[in-house]
Amino acid sequence: MPLIQLTSEISYLPSVENPISSDVIFIKPDGSDTTWIFDVGTSSEAAELIKAVEGKKNIVISHFHPDHILNLLKVKCDTLYVTKYTKKYTRAGTIVDEELSFPDGVKIYQIPSSHSKGSLVLEYKDYVFLGDATYCHFRLSAREYNVQLLEQMIKKMEEIQAPNFCLSHDKTFIQPKESVLRIYKKILSRRVNGNPTINVNDFFNDDGGVKESEDSLGNNVKVKI
Repeated sequence: MPLIQLTSEISYLPSVENPISSDVIFIKPDGSDTTWIFDVGTSSEAAELIKAVEGKKNIVISHFHPDHILNLLKVKCDTLYVTKYTKKYTRAGTIVDEELSFPDGVKIYQIPSSHSKGSLVLEYKDYVFLGDATYCHFRLSAREYNVQLLEQMIKKMEEIQAPNFCLSHDKTFIQPKESVLRIYKKILSRRVNGNPTINVNDFFNDDGGVKESEDSLGNNVKVKI
């Protein structure tokens, strides 16, 4: 599968379902000798593309689920950025516990998430790469959002300046910020006093698409780890 070019500085390898592997993003800011890589996936193709990058390589891992980290066993980098939760699995990396801004324009910071503790995002110019941060929590057959975390996630997304949100595993990888926010605010509006979670099973079709809107929930993969 060829890399998809978003801009002259940004490209990505789309996610695949069998075996499940996250989108892998490559950012080479103009004039910089550093390539930033967001998530490493599991596929051999992703590993070979990462190995082929010349010059300095910094890797940012969105969260600790295997489909986003397994290729760390096969690749090398100059600096690895993770949260403390992810480091329990990677056993290596610089922990990000506050926003980091770099001279080449890259920003990395945490975002509250029902899907995974310690989710990192990477922002560069008009794009913010969210990994799986917007996804719900899977508990047996239930898809749920934690109300408090959903509120915090929406607040953080509203603060983000980039107009384009990029959601891993999604058929529509790039989506307008306002479109994504509209869906999650709609989910939040379904909260019930006294209930700490919101069940969203009825939002989804069998293919993972959203029943109630043409917008996506960032969850079009059929099986999530």
